[in-house]
Amino acid sequence: MNARSLNTRLCPGLSSLALGLFIATFGTTAVYADDGSGAKLEELKRAMTAPNEGGGAGIGGTDAKKKVRTRAIVFDNEPQQQEAAPQGAAKQGLAKVARPADCKSLPADVKANAVDFSIQFKVASAEISHASESTLNEIAKILSLSPDRCVLVEGHTDASGSTDKNQVLSQKRADSVVKYITDKGGVDHDRIVPVGKGSSDPIKDLDPRDPKNRRVVFKVVAG
Repeated sequence: MNARSLNTRLCPGLSSLALGLFIATFGTTAVYADDGSGAKLEELKRAMTAPNEGGGAGIGGTDAKKKVRTRAIVFDNEPQQQEAAPQGAAKQGLAKVARPADCKSLPADVKANAVDFSIQFKVASAEISHASESTLNEIAKILSLSPDRCVLVEGHTDASGSTDKNQVLSQKRADSVVKYITDKGGVDHDRIVPVGKGSSDPIKDLDPRDPKNRRVVFKVVAG
């Protein structure tokens, strides 16, 4: 949407200069409403900030987090003991967190809250379109709200073309999304898991060949 059309929709008598001041002051949240991503972002935010079931914490649970903090305090307060201990002992203490293993070894049927986004890519490519960068930037901010949660990022295609090629493409696209939100959004790579689903999981009651099946689904593990 260009400035003129946005001007017309917001207020027909608003000058371009006044529109610029309006955008600078209040932002352009209304732009997200066109593709429905605004509602999706709110849905993802609710999933990220919802209380964990049973007091768990997505990665190891609340109790695991307390144990890690306690061990870190012991190391800080007893430097002589840390120096005397074998180097592997410190590594063993840190290994109990096992964040990569905890997230990347999750079962396929893990309970999660799923939110899908129509992330755009260049044709037959895993290169993210500039049009989706603002949405991914917002997603990265939301994923940072709960740094203890595991998130599966699933790439999906429609059923057009080769099944094998769709599988590979969906994995590459999931990888691209994870790379973007971790490199540019600062999200911890260990807790974000890319998964390629190909055309194996079309949207319910939709023709598998429908382009709407091309999507990226963020699954926030319930904990």
